[in-house]
Amino acid sequence: MDKLQAMQLFVRVVESGSYTAAADQMEISRALASKLVQGLEDQLGVRLLHRTTRKLSLTEAGENYYQRVSEILTELSLAEAQAAEMQAEPRGR
Repeated sequence: MDKLQAMQLFVRVVESGSYTAAADQMEISRALASKLVQGLEDQLGVRLLHRTTRKLSLTEAGENYYQRVSEILTELSLAEAQAAEMQAEPRGR
C-alpha cells in the first residue's frame, strides 16, 4: 500500500463525504478507494470512519488523524512548490 496515496485519499473522502467522489478525484475505482482506507485503518489499528449506507462520519481517532494528515499534506505541497520554484529561478551569470 502506498501510504501517501492512502493519506491523500482519506483526506479527500473526509472533505467530499464520499468514497465515490474521492475516487473520482484521484481517478481510481471506488473499490480501490475503500481498500486503501481500510488498509490505512488496519495499519494504524484503529477505525477512522463510521460507515453507513447513507453517510460517513469521523471517529474521534479519525478526526485527530485527519487534522494532522491535512497539515502534513499541506506542508508537503508547500515544500514541493518551493523546490520547483527554486529550480525555475535562473542562476549564475
